Amino acid sequence: MDFPSDIFPQSFLWLANLLALLALAWALYRAPLARLRENAFSHLLFAASVVILLLWNLRAGIHPGISFHVLGMTALTLMVGWHYALIAAALALLGTTLNGNAGPVAYGLNLLVMGALPVSLTWAALRLAQRHFPRNFFVYVLFNAFLVAGLGAVAVTLAGAALLWAFDVYQAHWLGYQYLRYFPLVFFAEGVANGMVMTMMVALRPEWVCTFDDRRYLYGK
Repeated sequence: MDFPSDIFPQSFLWLANLLALLALAWALYRAPLARLRENAFSHLLFAASVVILLLWNLRAGIHPGISFHVLGMTALTLMVGWHYALIAAALALLGTTLNGNAGPVAYGLNLLVMGALPVSLTWAALRLAQRHFPRNFFVYVLFNAFLVAGLGAVAVTLAGAALLWAFDVYQAHWLGYQYLRYFPLVFFAEGVANGMVMTMMVALRPEWVCTFDDRRYLYGK
């Protein structure tokens, strides 16, 4: 979902830009910046940003403000942490905006909906699983990667539909018929994509996944 700049009031868009700026500032403040001096991590971060940029430009558009594409934010958050996932999303969205696929004034709103929302959901679900769920590899992949990614995509779709309805861009019955009926497809596409990526990462490159620990999920199981 990429919002153009002309379907929402300018005052609302600038408020969203302010909130997005505060979120990015908080992410930079809390991020372990020393990791950027590690060549392996910095290369991973910028490569992931490029992959997200490509995913966000491979989309199926229906009407202004309505499009479908894989977000990839759950896998990114599990790999680099919420701080750098939000920063990578900001970089990817900058490329998408420069490419003309999103409104420049709507940059903050797009970042909050497509970046901050799934990142926050993923990080909260990870903390929940670490505290209350069995420490098991399949819990990590099936819950934190597959299920949470799918729910994150649905949450983004719902948030976008709610905004389009609240500002009278589209009617509720039209959104329900033309947009929300694709929820199952959105859920499974996002879940499978993120689940497959995380399965490969923890199997082949576990050192690239900052939230995965062999001692927690594998040893003694």
